[in-house]
Amino acid sequence: MEDILLQNSLGDAQADSVVQDVIRVYEKTFPGQIAGYYVEGSYSDSTHLATSDLDLVVVFCRPLAHKGERKNAEQLWTARNTGALEVDVTIVDEQQLQEGVRPPLKFGSRLVYGQDVCRNYPLVPLETWTRERMHAAYWLLVTVYQRSTPLQLPLDFPDPTDEFYGYVNRLVRLPDGKCVQCTRNLVRTTGWAATALLALQAGQYAGRKRDCAQFYRTYIGDEWASFLEELSTFCRDEWHYLIPTGSEARLYLCSLCERTLLFERHFLALYKTYLLEQLHSTDQPSLEHACWVQKLLPLDDKEVVGLLKNSSVQLKASPPF
Repeated sequence: MEDILLQNSLGDAQADSVVQDVIRVYEKTFPGQIAGYYVEGSYSDSTHLATSDLDLVVVFCRPLAHKGERKNAEQLWTARNTGALEVDVTIVDEQQLQEGVRPPLKFGSRLVYGQDVCRNYPLVPLETWTRERMHAAYWLLVTVYQRSTPLQLPLDFPDPTDEFYGYVNRLVRLPDGKCVQCTRNLVRTTGWAATALLALQAGQYAGRKRDCAQFYRTYIGDEWASFLEELSTFCRDEWHYLIPTGSEARLYLCSLCERTLLFERHFLALYKTYLLEQLHSTDQPSLEHACWVQKLLPLDDKEVVGLLKNSSVQLKASPPF
């Protein structure tokens, strides 16, 4: 068995061991094809919790042959992972990095194995990052909570009959192997929306999850700043993503979920304006990206539908993201 020596420890023996196992699998499956491995998120800056997942970015030297191969590569470890630590693997290649490195990878990651290739490439342009984040936040808002499309406005709760309105729909595996519901999806979707708005409204990159609420307060500072801070303070820091057991705490989580819908509606109002601008754009990548998102997850809006009908864009075989 190949000995994998990490160049930078994560400060957690279990996490180091799991990352070594993941790297060993990828090195065996793709010998000589991978430039480096980076850890993003809370494990990169030692702010992780027992319920945190580990985000690993695998940088290939060259693009994989086709979309199916990339998907298989991202799921390579998932099929083997039976431990308590959940590892999310993202595949990128150096050709993508030449066009710009995402802020979490550029500013909020730790190289654990291989070459530090990210230092060779520039930060992704703000316009590109804004486009990616705005569409990605919309995508999550729909898919994570399994909302029906065309998406109806005004937006409703994912599940109005549920205690937490359908926002607590993700399972997390505890150290003892037990799987329980958690708020990680709630924190994730609101965080991505906030990151998108930081780019759109303030022209700011947020490279680390823990910076998002603070940056939002500093650079936007509207009525939603307190909401984002409370989500971070209670869902992550106080409850460690788990569902609280006390009745008062559960009522407070319920109130946070109620406010989440209002924040989503706020984001969607800005997203619709942004989407219409993109559909009017003469920039081909911007137009294609907007058309693809609306083809897959349409918004039930007359203006958007009208522009799409009149669009002459010929979409490629695969989406530009």
